[in-house]
Amino acid sequence: MSTISNRLAVALMALILSSCVQGKDYQRPPVDVPHDWSPMAHTTDTSMVSDHQPESEWWKAFQNEELSGLIERALQHNHDVKRALARVIEGRASVMSAAAGLYPHMNLSSSYSNIAVSENTLAGLRLATGQQPGPQVFATPGTSFDLWNSALDLRWEMDFWGRIRRGREAANADAHAIEQDARAVALTLVSDVGQSYFRIRELDEQLDIAKRTLTARQEYVEVIQKRASVGLASELDVKRTEVLAAEAAGLIPDLARLRTMESHRLEVLTGMSPGSLDLRSRPLRDAIVQPNIPLGLPSQLLERRPDILQAEATLVASNARIGQARAYFFPALSITGQGGLQSVEFSNWFTGGSTNYSIGPSITLPIFQGGTNLARLDSAESRHVQMLENYQQTILQAFREVADLLTSLRARAEQLTHQRAQLSAAQGAMRLADIRYRKGLVNYLDVLDAQRMALAAETQLVLTERTRLTDMVSLFKALGGGWAPIPAKNPT
Repeated sequence: MSTISNRLAVALMALILSSCVQGKDYQRPPVDVPHDWSPMAHTTDTSMVSDHQPESEWWKAFQNEELSGLIERALQHNHDVKRALARVIEGRASVMSAAAGLYPHMNLSSSYSNIAVSENTLAGLRLATGQQPGPQVFATPGTSFDLWNSALDLRWEMDFWGRIRRGREAANADAHAIEQDARAVALTLVSDVGQSYFRIRELDEQLDIAKRTLTARQEYVEVIQKRASVGLASELDVKRTEVLAAEAAGLIPDLARLRTMESHRLEVLTGMSPGSLDLRSRPLRDAIVQPNIPLGLPSQLLERRPDILQAEATLVASNARIGQARAYFFPALSITGQGGLQSVEFSNWFTGGSTNYSIGPSITLPIFQGGTNLARLDSAESRHVQMLENYQQTILQAFREVADLLTSLRARAEQLTHQRAQLSAAQGAMRLADIRYRKGLVNYLDVLDAQRMALAAETQLVLTERTRLTDMVSLFKALGGGWAPIPAKNPT
């Protein structure tokens, strides 16, 4: 027994060492990647590149504890994130399942049978029909007896051509793709929470502007009515002022409605029921710090993007499945065996004389499969081509998104500078028009125009500030995270 086992072990080791895994190992395809983002950002300043490193909790750059708390709560309680994490566990289990074929499969069974052999049969007839030898096969016709049986079954497929190993490689790549999809879900969630929060604060500021406008117009109604009572203003001016006051009052409930609906959206994102989140009013410019973006961002940061890593993982899986499909064209070698104890008397069941076993190799050579193997290989190769094109397209799309966002952020910064100057001038014109009207130097239409310009300028400034924040969150998402300064090393 030991001699046979030693010979079998040596033969198996020789087969494993000489095995030939089918298919090519994965190599990352060449991609035309820019060295940095300076051309896209229309700047040549790369001084900040070496001073910054990737930062996972990038939302802290906005210096808002309330926003950070909402994001952290969303990452813990959002149901989409929980579902994505469950899929990650499922993917890792699939890797274990795919690798199981590399190891021997053993099953232990035990049974008791009371057997009665027909008198109208021939002894050994069932052996002639191909059944395995056993007491019931050689039993004399007309006899009955008990049979105690315990057996250990063994089956081990030798992965000579790498079919199982390629399958494990593909499953591992698929699991990695699922993990990157979970990262993408989390990144999208953080982006959505940030954008929703910014929208709420923008509406808070618009509500503040609307209330201040309403107060100012109500004061004007009183002024115009007094002037009209002494003949210094017409009834038309009074009606115009009342219309504008009513217009300002009508904006407030609509803005409040939009804020409530946006709050409901934020509550769902954070795993809360609608109506349970109490966010006190806080203007956008008081709530959020506009962080600076490091210039000259290296394009290597795109390797942090979940969609690119996911696309590459699916490419790795498709490459492995080509080798797996090729392995089906070659013979499959397995080691099968069975051994145990068998006795017609319970008292002798566990004695040495009850031992029986059989073990040996088996080989299966595909001769005719009706084109199944060819179709499997063609499908795997076609799938690989599709995943390669998807990988290249994903990278190009990522470059475009980052370039667009950097361009947008640069334009927004210039736009904010001009809009702040516009607001300052409009507010000055409004104050001057008010003074001149009270002195009777201009008519009321000049005052109305000045008020409308100031209101439009302030509203547009708030909108642009919120849009820039939204673009910044989108850029963090597009690059798979943010940046933090690298701590200075202590001199030695």
